Amino acid sequence: MQTPSRAPADVVTRLARRDEGAALAEVYAKVTMDADLKLAVERDPNFFALYDMEHDAAEQRVVTFDKGGQLEGVASFLGRDAYLAGKRTRTAYMTDLRFTSAIRGGTVLGSVFREQFEQASDALGAELMYTLVFDGNEAAKKALVSRDPRFPNKPLYRPLRSFVITNVLLAHPRRPRKTPYVVTRAKASEMEEVLAFLEADQRTRPFGDVLFEGRFARRLTKWPGFSPESFYLARSERGTLVGCFAPWDAHAVKRYRVLDYRGSMKAVKAGYGALSKVLGSTPLPEPGELLHYAYATHLCVPSHDPRVLMALLDRAYADLRGGEHAFLMLYMEREDPLRAALRGYLTSGMGATFYAVCRPDSPWATHDFGTDARPGAFGYVRPGFEIALA
Repeated sequence: MQTPSRAPADVVTRLARRDEGAALAEVYAKVTMDADLKLAVERDPNFFALYDMEHDAAEQRVVTFDKGGQLEGVASFLGRDAYLAGKRTRTAYMTDLRFTSAIRGGTVLGSVFREQFEQASDALGAELMYTLVFDGNEAAKKALVSRDPRFPNKPLYRPLRSFVITNVLLAHPRRPRKTPYVVTRAKASEMEEVLAFLEADQRTRPFGDVLFEGRFARRLTKWPGFSPESFYLARSERGTLVGCFAPWDAHAVKRYRVLDYRGSMKAVKAGYGALSKVLGSTPLPEPGELLHYAYATHLCVPSHDPRVLMALLDRAYADLRGGEHAFLMLYMEREDPLRAALRGYLTSGMGATFYAVCRPDSPWATHDFGTDARPGAFGYVRPGFEIALA
Protein backbone atom coordinates (compact mmCIF):
# COMPACT_ATOMS: atom_id res chain seq x y z
CA MET A 1 0.00 0.00 0.00
CA GLN A 2 1.31 3.44 -0.94
CA THR A 3 2.23 5.70 1.98
CA PRO A 4 0.61 9.13 1.59
CA SER A 5 3.20 11.88 1.08
CA ARG A 6 3.17 15.04 3.15
CA ALA A 7 3.44 18.55 1.77
CA PRO A 8 3.80 21.88 3.64
CA ALA A 9 1.02 23.26 5.83
CA ASP A 10 -0.30 19.82 6.72
CA VAL A 11 -1.35 19.02 3.17
CA VAL A 12 -1.50 15.26 2.58
CA THR A 13 -1.45 13.78 -0.92
CA ARG A 14 -3.00 10.38 -1.59
CA LEU A 15 -4.74 8.39 -4.30
CA ALA A 16 -8.42 9.23 -4.78
CA ARG A 17 -11.01 6.54 -4.18
CA ARG A 18 -13.63 5.70 -6.79
CA ASP A 19 -16.38 6.45 -4.25
CA GLU A 20 -15.17 10.07 -4.02
CA GLY A 21 -16.47 11.05 -7.46
CA ALA A 22 -19.08 13.46 -6.11
CA ALA A 23 -16.69 15.04 -3.60
CA LEU A 24 -14.04 15.55 -6.30
CA ALA A 25 -16.62 17.15 -8.59
CA GLU A 26 -17.59 19.54 -5.78
CA VAL A 27 -14.00 20.62 -5.24
CA TYR A 28 -13.44 20.95 -8.98
CA ALA A 29 -16.42 23.30 -9.35
CA LYS A 30 -15.14 25.51 -6.52
CA VAL A 31 -12.01 26.45 -8.46
CA THR A 32 -13.42 28.96 -10.90
CA MET A 33 -11.86 30.29 -14.11
CA ASP A 34 -11.53 33.97 -13.27
CA ALA A 35 -11.13 35.91 -16.51
CA ASP A 36 -13.50 38.55 -17.95
CA LEU A 37 -15.86 35.61 -18.36
CA LYS A 38 -15.96 33.93 -14.95
CA LEU A 39 -16.81 30.24 -15.21
CA ALA A 40 -17.24 27.21 -12.98
CA VAL A 41 -16.52 23.80 -14.51
CA GLU A 42 -18.95 21.13 -13.36
CA ARG A 43 -18.24 17.39 -13.44
CA ASP A 44 -21.06 16.10 -11.24
CA PRO A 45 -22.49 13.65 -10.48
CA ASN A 46 -19.24 11.70 -10.97
CA PHE A 47 -15.83 13.28 -11.50
CA PHE A 48 -14.54 10.04 -13.05
CA ALA A 49 -17.18 9.90 -15.81
CA LEU A 50 -15.10 11.95 -18.28
CA TYR A 51 -12.10 9.66 -17.74
CA ASP A 52 -14.14 6.46 -17.93
CA MET A 53 -15.16 7.30 -21.50
CA GLU A 54 -11.56 6.78 -22.63
CA HIS A 55 -9.74 4.87 -19.92
CA ASP A 56 -10.14 1.79 -17.80
CA ALA A 57 -9.73 2.41 -14.06
CA ALA A 58 -6.19 0.94 -14.15
CA GLU A 59 -5.15 3.71 -16.60
CA GLN A 60 -6.37 6.45 -14.27
CA ARG A 61 -4.24 7.82 -11.44
CA VAL A 62 -6.09 10.57 -9.60
CA VAL A 63 -4.30 12.24 -6.69
CA THR A 64 -6.03 14.28 -3.98
CA PHE A 65 -4.62 17.02 -1.77
CA ASP A 66 -6.19 17.03 1.69
CA LYS A 67 -5.83 19.69 4.38
CA GLY A 68 -7.26 19.34 7.85
CA GLY A 69 -9.05 16.20 6.75
CA GLN A 70 -10.83 18.03 3.91
CA LEU A 71 -10.34 17.41 0.21
CA GLU A 72 -8.94 20.66 -1.20
CA GLY A 73 -7.19 19.72 -4.45
CA VAL A 74 -6.88 17.19 -7.26
CA ALA A 75 -4.53 16.21 -10.09
CA SER A 76 -4.96 13.45 -12.66
CA PHE A 77 -2.65 11.30 -14.78
CA LEU A 78 -4.25 9.25 -17.58
CA GLY A 79 -2.14 6.57 -19.22
CA ARG A 80 -2.40 5.72 -22.92
CA ASP A 81 -0.35 4.74 -25.95
CA ALA A 82 0.54 7.41 -28.50
CA TYR A 83 2.55 7.80 -31.69
CA LEU A 84 5.90 9.59 -31.69
CA ALA A 85 7.58 9.71 -35.11
CA GLY A 86 5.17 6.94 -36.10
CA LYS A 87 6.35 4.67 -33.28
CA ARG A 88 3.93 3.53 -30.62
CA THR A 89 5.00 4.83 -27.19
CA ARG A 90 3.51 4.66 -23.71
CA THR A 91 2.56 8.14 -22.47
CA ALA A 92 0.16 9.80 -20.05
CA TYR A 93 -1.94 12.95 -20.13
CA MET A 94 -1.63 15.22 -17.07
CA THR A 95 -4.84 17.14 -16.47
CA ASP A 96 -7.31 18.74 -14.07
CA LEU A 97 -4.86 20.19 -11.55
CA ARG A 98 -7.02 22.23 -9.19
CA PHE A 99 -6.52 23.72 -5.70
CA THR A 100 -9.08 25.52 -3.56
CA SER A 101 -8.13 28.74 -1.76
CA ALA A 102 -7.20 26.66 1.30
CA ILE A 103 -3.99 25.53 -0.41
CA ARG A 104 -1.07 27.53 -1.79
CA GLY A 105 -0.52 25.54 -4.95
CA GLY A 106 3.01 26.69 -5.78
CA THR A 107 4.38 25.65 -2.40
CA VAL A 108 2.67 22.26 -2.54
CA LEU A 109 3.72 21.52 -6.11
CA GLY A 110 7.34 22.45 -5.50
CA SER A 111 7.49 20.03 -2.59
CA VAL A 112 5.57 16.98 -3.77
CA PHE A 113 4.90 17.15 -7.48
CA ARG A 114 8.16 15.42 -8.47
CA GLU A 115 7.25 12.50 -6.24
CA GLN A 116 3.70 12.33 -7.60
CA PHE A 117 4.94 12.53 -11.20
CA GLU A 118 7.43 9.71 -10.65
CA GLN A 119 4.89 7.50 -8.89
CA ALA A 120 2.40 8.05 -11.73
CA SER A 121 5.14 7.39 -14.28
CA ASP A 122 5.99 4.08 -12.64
CA ALA A 123 2.37 3.03 -12.11
CA LEU A 124 1.28 3.85 -15.68
CA GLY A 125 4.52 2.81 -17.38
CA ALA A 126 4.83 6.30 -18.88
CA GLU A 127 8.21 8.02 -18.64
CA LEU A 128 6.92 10.76 -20.96
CA MET A 129 3.72 12.73 -20.35
CA TYR A 130 2.00 15.71 -21.91
CA THR A 131 -0.33 18.49 -20.83
CA LEU A 132 -1.59 21.94 -21.73
CA VAL A 133 -1.39 25.18 -19.77
CA PHE A 134 -3.42 28.28 -20.58
CA ASP A 135 -1.13 31.15 -21.56
CA GLY A 136 -2.94 33.52 -19.20
CA ASN A 137 -2.54 31.25 -16.17
CA GLU A 138 0.54 32.89 -14.70
CA ALA A 139 0.26 30.99 -11.41
CA ALA A 140 0.35 27.62 -13.18
CA LYS A 141 3.25 28.65 -15.41
CA LYS A 142 5.24 29.82 -12.39
CA ALA A 143 4.49 26.72 -10.32
CA LEU A 144 4.88 24.14 -13.09
CA VAL A 145 6.80 25.44 -16.09
CA SER A 146 9.37 27.82 -14.60
CA ARG A 147 12.53 26.24 -13.24
CA ASP A 148 13.30 26.90 -9.57
CA PRO A 149 16.73 26.21 -8.02
CA ARG A 150 14.97 25.10 -4.84
CA PHE A 151 13.35 22.23 -6.74
CA PRO A 152 15.92 21.14 -9.36
CA ASN A 153 14.37 17.69 -9.81
CA LYS A 154 10.78 18.72 -10.47
CA PRO A 155 9.37 17.62 -13.86
CA LEU A 156 10.64 19.45 -16.92
CA TYR A 157 7.99 21.14 -19.09
CA ARG A 158 9.04 21.42 -22.75
CA PRO A 159 6.81 23.72 -24.86
CA LEU A 160 5.98 22.02 -28.16
CA ARG A 161 3.07 23.95 -29.66
CA SER A 162 1.24 27.19 -28.98
CA PHE A 163 -2.37 27.18 -30.12
CA VAL A 164 -5.71 28.88 -29.62
CA ILE A 165 -8.82 27.20 -28.29
CA THR A 166 -11.04 28.88 -30.87
CA ASN A 167 -14.78 29.44 -30.46
CA VAL A 168 -16.84 29.97 -33.62
CA LEU A 169 -19.93 31.86 -32.48
CA LEU A 170 -23.11 30.50 -34.04
CA ALA A 171 -24.35 34.00 -34.76
CA HIS A 172 -25.34 35.30 -38.19
CA PRO A 173 -26.73 33.19 -41.03
CA ARG A 174 -24.14 32.30 -43.68
CA ARG A 175 -24.31 30.86 -47.14
CA PRO A 176 -21.99 27.89 -47.70
CA ARG A 177 -18.88 28.92 -49.58
CA LYS A 178 -18.08 27.30 -52.91
CA THR A 179 -15.50 24.52 -52.67
CA PRO A 180 -14.72 21.44 -54.76
CA TYR A 181 -15.77 19.18 -51.89
CA VAL A 182 -19.04 17.49 -51.03
CA VAL A 183 -19.99 17.18 -47.36
CA THR A 184 -22.32 14.50 -45.98
CA ARG A 185 -23.25 13.13 -42.59
CA ALA A 186 -21.59 9.79 -41.97
CA LYS A 187 -23.24 6.40 -41.78
CA ALA A 188 -22.30 3.45 -39.60
CA SER A 189 -21.10 1.62 -42.70
CA GLU A 190 -18.45 4.33 -43.26
CA MET A 191 -16.80 4.05 -39.84
CA GLU A 192 -14.10 1.59 -40.93
CA GLU A 193 -13.07 4.06 -43.64
CA VAL A 194 -13.15 6.95 -41.15
CA LEU A 195 -11.07 5.00 -38.65
CA ALA A 196 -8.41 4.19 -41.26
CA PHE A 197 -8.38 7.86 -42.34
CA LEU A 198 -7.96 9.11 -38.76
CA GLU A 199 -5.40 6.46 -37.82
CA ALA A 200 -3.18 7.26 -40.82
CA ASP A 201 -3.20 10.94 -39.88
CA GLN A 202 -2.55 10.33 -36.18
CA ARG A 203 0.53 8.25 -37.00
CA THR A 204 2.13 11.41 -38.44
CA ARG A 205 1.48 13.51 -35.33
CA PRO A 206 3.52 13.78 -32.14
CA PHE A 207 1.40 12.22 -29.40
CA GLY A 208 -0.97 10.90 -32.04
CA ASP A 209 -3.94 8.83 -30.89
CA VAL A 210 -3.75 5.06 -31.26
CA LEU A 211 -7.35 4.53 -32.35
CA PHE A 212 -7.45 1.23 -34.20
CA GLU A 213 -7.28 -1.18 -31.23
CA GLY A 214 -10.66 -0.35 -29.77
CA ARG A 215 -10.32 3.29 -28.70
CA PHE A 216 -12.32 4.64 -31.62
CA ALA A 217 -15.00 1.96 -31.17
CA ARG A 218 -15.07 2.81 -27.48
CA ARG A 219 -15.73 6.46 -28.28
CA LEU A 220 -18.67 5.52 -30.49
CA THR A 221 -20.23 3.57 -27.62
CA LYS A 222 -19.01 5.35 -24.47
CA TRP A 223 -19.20 9.04 -25.35
CA PRO A 224 -22.72 10.21 -24.46
CA GLY A 225 -24.65 11.28 -27.53
CA PHE A 226 -21.80 10.39 -29.89
CA SER A 227 -22.39 8.15 -32.91
CA PRO A 228 -21.34 7.62 -36.54
CA GLU A 229 -23.93 10.23 -37.53
CA SER A 230 -21.99 12.83 -35.49
CA PHE A 231 -19.34 12.91 -38.23
CA TYR A 232 -19.27 15.31 -41.15
CA LEU A 233 -17.29 13.90 -44.07
CA ALA A 234 -15.75 15.94 -46.89
CA ARG A 235 -15.10 14.08 -50.14
CA SER A 236 -13.53 15.01 -53.45
CA GLU A 237 -15.44 14.77 -56.71
CA ARG A 238 -14.07 11.24 -57.04
CA GLY A 239 -15.47 10.30 -53.64
CA THR A 240 -12.13 10.25 -51.81
CA LEU A 241 -12.36 11.15 -48.13
CA VAL A 242 -10.30 14.34 -47.59
CA GLY A 243 -11.48 15.65 -44.21
CA CYS A 244 -13.78 15.14 -41.28
CA PHE A 245 -14.85 16.31 -37.88
CA ALA A 246 -17.60 15.45 -35.42
CA PRO A 247 -19.34 18.10 -33.29
CA TRP A 248 -19.99 16.72 -29.80
CA ASP A 249 -21.66 18.17 -26.72
CA ALA A 250 -19.90 17.06 -23.50
CA HIS A 251 -22.81 18.21 -21.31
CA ALA A 252 -23.33 14.79 -19.70
CA VAL A 253 -19.78 14.68 -18.29
CA LYS A 254 -18.49 18.28 -18.29
CA ARG A 255 -20.25 21.64 -18.22
CA TYR A 256 -19.34 25.34 -17.99
CA ARG A 257 -21.56 27.51 -15.81
CA VAL A 258 -21.32 31.28 -16.28
CA LEU A 259 -20.86 33.09 -12.98
CA ASP A 260 -20.21 36.63 -14.16
CA TYR A 261 -19.44 38.88 -17.13
CA ARG A 262 -16.72 41.40 -16.37
CA GLY A 263 -14.58 43.89 -18.25
CA SER A 264 -14.80 43.52 -22.02
CA MET A 265 -17.21 40.59 -21.74
CA LYS A 266 -19.96 42.87 -20.43
CA ALA A 267 -20.04 44.68 -23.77
CA VAL A 268 -19.78 41.40 -25.68
CA LYS A 269 -22.70 39.98 -23.73
CA ALA A 270 -24.88 43.03 -24.38
CA GLY A 271 -23.95 43.38 -28.05
CA TYR A 272 -24.30 39.70 -28.82
CA GLY A 273 -27.62 39.57 -26.98
CA ALA A 274 -29.06 42.34 -29.16
CA LEU A 275 -27.62 40.72 -32.29
CA SER A 276 -29.07 37.32 -31.46
CA LYS A 277 -32.60 38.75 -31.25
CA VAL A 278 -32.28 40.15 -34.76
CA LEU A 279 -30.57 37.12 -36.30
CA GLY A 280 -32.41 34.39 -34.42
CA SER A 281 -29.21 32.93 -32.94
CA THR A 282 -28.66 31.56 -29.44
CA PRO A 283 -27.74 34.34 -26.95
CA LEU A 284 -25.00 33.99 -24.38
CA PRO A 285 -26.37 32.67 -21.07
CA GLU A 286 -27.22 34.83 -18.08
CA PRO A 287 -25.05 34.57 -14.93
CA GLY A 288 -25.91 31.32 -13.19
CA GLU A 289 -26.85 29.54 -16.43
CA LEU A 290 -24.95 26.91 -18.36
CA LEU A 291 -22.95 27.77 -21.45
CA HIS A 292 -23.96 25.32 -24.18
CA TYR A 293 -21.41 24.59 -26.88
CA ALA A 294 -20.07 21.76 -29.03
CA TYR A 295 -16.51 20.55 -29.54
CA ALA A 296 -15.23 19.99 -33.09
CA THR A 297 -13.80 16.55 -32.27
CA HIS A 298 -11.71 14.33 -34.57
CA LEU A 299 -10.80 17.29 -36.77
CA CYS A 300 -8.69 15.82 -39.55
CA VAL A 301 -7.57 17.54 -42.77
CA PRO A 302 -4.28 15.87 -43.75
CA SER A 303 -3.81 18.11 -46.83
CA HIS A 304 -4.03 21.30 -44.71
CA ASP A 305 -6.27 22.70 -47.47
CA PRO A 306 -8.48 25.35 -45.82
CA ARG A 307 -11.18 24.73 -48.41
CA VAL A 308 -11.79 21.32 -46.85
CA LEU A 309 -12.43 22.87 -43.44
CA MET A 310 -14.54 25.57 -45.11
CA ALA A 311 -16.83 22.91 -46.53
CA LEU A 312 -17.06 21.04 -43.23
CA LEU A 313 -17.49 24.12 -41.08
CA ASP A 314 -20.11 25.77 -43.29
CA ARG A 315 -22.28 22.64 -43.25
CA ALA A 316 -21.95 22.04 -39.49
CA TYR A 317 -22.52 25.73 -38.75
CA ALA A 318 -25.77 25.73 -40.73
CA ASP A 319 -26.97 22.65 -38.85
CA LEU A 320 -26.01 23.94 -35.37
CA ARG A 321 -27.02 27.59 -35.63
CA GLY A 322 -30.37 28.40 -34.04
CA GLY A 323 -30.21 25.41 -31.70
CA GLU A 324 -29.17 25.30 -28.05
CA HIS A 325 -25.45 25.78 -28.70
CA ALA A 326 -23.81 29.21 -28.62
CA PHE A 327 -20.55 28.23 -30.30
CA LEU A 328 -18.41 25.47 -31.81
CA MET A 329 -14.97 24.98 -30.22
CA LEU A 330 -11.91 24.02 -32.30
CA TYR A 331 -8.20 23.43 -31.74
CA MET A 332 -6.44 25.89 -34.06
CA GLU A 333 -2.74 26.70 -34.49
CA ARG A 334 -1.93 30.41 -34.56
CA GLU A 335 -0.43 30.27 -38.06
CA ASP A 336 -2.28 27.19 -39.21
CA PRO A 337 -3.23 27.24 -42.92
CA LEU A 338 -6.65 25.94 -41.85
CA ARG A 339 -7.26 29.27 -40.07
CA ALA A 340 -8.25 30.75 -43.44
CA ALA A 341 -11.47 28.72 -43.16
CA LEU A 342 -12.56 30.94 -40.26
CA ARG A 343 -12.72 34.13 -42.32
CA GLY A 344 -16.12 35.77 -42.08
CA TYR A 345 -17.05 34.00 -38.84
CA LEU A 346 -17.29 35.67 -35.45
CA THR A 347 -14.69 34.01 -33.24
CA SER A 348 -13.09 34.32 -29.84
CA GLY A 349 -10.18 32.41 -28.42
CA MET A 350 -7.98 31.49 -25.49
CA GLY A 351 -4.27 30.89 -25.98
CA ALA A 352 -2.64 27.76 -24.59
CA THR A 353 0.60 25.83 -24.93
CA PHE A 354 1.05 22.08 -25.38
CA TYR A 355 3.92 20.70 -23.27
CA ALA A 356 5.85 17.45 -23.16
CA VAL A 357 6.71 16.60 -19.54
CA CYS A 358 9.46 14.32 -18.25
CA ARG A 359 12.16 14.01 -15.60
CA PRO A 360 15.02 16.51 -16.13
CA ASP A 361 17.47 13.65 -16.64
CA SER A 362 15.24 11.68 -19.02
CA PRO A 363 16.27 11.09 -22.65
CA TRP A 364 12.97 12.78 -23.53
CA ALA A 365 14.39 16.03 -22.10
CA THR A 366 16.36 16.59 -25.32
CA HIS A 367 14.30 14.52 -27.76
CA ASP A 368 13.42 16.16 -31.10
CA PHE A 369 9.63 15.92 -31.37
CA GLY A 370 9.66 17.55 -34.79
CA THR A 371 7.70 20.58 -33.63
CA ASP A 372 8.14 23.44 -31.19
CA ALA A 373 6.42 26.57 -29.85
CA ARG A 374 8.90 29.28 -30.81
CA PRO A 375 7.28 32.34 -32.46
CA GLY A 376 7.37 31.96 -36.20
CA ALA A 377 8.37 28.29 -36.04
CA PHE A 378 5.00 26.80 -36.89
CA GLY A 379 5.05 23.93 -39.29
CA TYR A 380 1.90 22.00 -40.01
CA VAL A 381 2.47 19.11 -37.63
CA ARG A 382 -0.31 19.28 -35.08
CA PRO A 383 -0.11 17.14 -31.95
CA GLY A 384 -2.57 14.30 -31.61
CA PHE A 385 -4.53 16.20 -29.03
CA GLU A 386 -8.31 15.77 -28.77
CA ILE A 387 -9.69 19.11 -27.59
CA ALA A 388 -12.83 17.51 -26.18
CA LEU A 389 -10.78 15.61 -23.59
CA ALA A 390 -8.86 18.63 -22.26
